[in-house]
Amino acid sequence: MAQPPADAAVLPPFSGLEPTCVKCGWIGATLQFRPARGPLVLPWNHNRVVDVARPERLARHCTSCGFHWDEAPLDAPSSPETAPQAEDGQAP
Repeated sequence: MAQPPADAAVLPPFSGLEPTCVKCGWIGATLQFRPARGPLVLPWNHNRVVDVARPERLARHCTSCGFHWDEAPLDAPSSPETAPQAEDGQAP
């Protein structure tokens, strides 16, 4: 099974208020903000990661076929090089 992207730089950009589903072509999907989170591990085995860490994202759900996908929020940095830097060159 493919793992989800590890940062917002690899998420597709926000597709607007009426996106087209890539699976069925339906125009329209629900939209929900999801905060960033760390990796998920099994409660009885902390060495077993069941899902990788996820960045802040917008979760989409097609109202026709039910396909789910994530998109980058508008304020997400487009790549790690363009992330905001402090004046001394360090990340804030």
